[in-house]
Amino acid sequence: MFPEIASRLRSLLAAPPPLSILVEPGERKTAASFEAITTDWYARNGYEQIYAALGGGSAAWSGERVNLASALNHSVVWACNRIISETVGFIPLVMLQSDKDPAKGKQLATKHPMYQAMLTAPNDEMTAMGFRETLTSHTVMQGNAYAQIVRRSGTGVAMELHPLQPSQVRSGRNKAGELVYVVKQGNEQEKTYTVQKNKPHDIFHMRGLGNNGTTGFSVISMAVQSIGTAIAAEKNLGNFFARGGRLPYILEMAQKFKSKEDFDRFRADWEMVYAIAHKAPILENDIKYKQIGISLKDSQLLETRLFSIHEICRWFGVPPHLVGDLSRATFSNIEQLALEFVKLTLSAWLTRWEQELWRCVLTPEEKGQSYFWRHNLNSLLRGDFPSRMAGYATMLQNGIANQDEIRDLEDWNPIENGIGTGYHIQLNMQTLPPDGGPLQPPKGGAPAGDDPTDPSEPDPSKPKPAKPGDPKPTADAVGNTPAT
Repeated sequence: MFPEIASRLRSLLAAPPPLSILVEPGERKTAASFEAITTDWYARNGYEQIYAALGGGSAAWSGERVNLASALNHSVVWACNRIISETVGFIPLVMLQSDKDPAKGKQLATKHPMYQAMLTAPNDEMTAMGFRETLTSHTVMQGNAYAQIVRRSGTGVAMELHPLQPSQVRSGRNKAGELVYVVKQGNEQEKTYTVQKNKPHDIFHMRGLGNNGTTGFSVISMAVQSIGTAIAAEKNLGNFFARGGRLPYILEMAQKFKSKEDFDRFRADWEMVYAIAHKAPILENDIKYKQIGISLKDSQLLETRLFSIHEICRWFGVPPHLVGDLSRATFSNIEQLALEFVKLTLSAWLTRWEQELWRCVLTPEEKGQSYFWRHNLNSLLRGDFPSRMAGYATMLQNGIANQDEIRDLEDWNPIENGIGTGYHIQLNMQTLPPDGGPLQPPKGGAPAGDDPTDPSEPDPSKPKPAKPGDPKPTADAVGNTPAT
């Protein structure tokens, strides 16, 4: 692109934000309602290369321009996005329905189309993991994720979900105060979807952390300084090696050049020869080579890059050891760090999915039928066999689950003939009275023969003396003769 054109376009981009594009049905658009040309317009309409050429993104204090593409090129940003998105994607998400009778609990909603959609495939082109992984990545990086809901005509029951690029969707409010989504895909006409009370939604919208409840903050925009500094440090290191490890330098000469042409000729010849890395300069005519600037050690480049790992991880809520930094991980704390990630970071993302699915996907009638979604966190122990077995043993010996239920958790078949359907409990476990008081003996006392302190009971250690006429003891089947 010619510099004059780029300069002109950048000046246009500095104009105030465009006016609202939301127009009531039947209302005629005026010139003021058209959207002005902005950098984001190119991204929404598929011109990604022009968007990148115009420097889409925010400029950091380091001088680097940070956008989605440049941020994902940094290994720590990529790793944080990957660890959250992939973990949310592989945890099974099942649809359940609570029974009207509390004693019957809840059952799998296997007859609902969204049960298989969120467990196996939400559409013909994606798996459930790929769909949830993609939308989680959109929310993690850009603050918002969208999907088109395909519903069955008549009943409005959701059948399929198709992901949308966040750059293709804009949200706002119309004059009635209703939430409106405007979708622009490629060269297609804009489509407007309005969220109306007591009517099914057409757009699934999952939001990250935000301040207005309807849109989330983009981490790329909020962390532009931290990410920009990390990118600048990497670029500085790359340039250092590209120059063959040479620091910036100056050439000091004893005499001035006679003319500007001589100066330009000398500079061009020097840069043409010695711009090649690892090629040593040959000095003559009292030319002195002097380094300027500071070395990488003095600039603490290594420490800066290590600090950038923790700085970027802080934005995503990911422990550094999960992105490959084990400098602060020990045998005593690494397990707790992993648990903190599940409890404080992962649980928030799983809850977002469960609640947004209930809010957007279900019809008003289905919301009253006690449908809901839950993630099965047992999959996080899939590679930890000893922990799973210890948990199963506790469940089995305390009567929480039977053998067939535990085998089902391992995807094993039930034991034949119903042998594994019984519940077991330790013999020393007693049922407490409803009032919480001490156990009381049965009414009427213990049955005869059950009380070992009853004096009427014979003592097996003191056999009765034989009476005249009693039969003589005989040997048993093994050959043991009773004592007389």
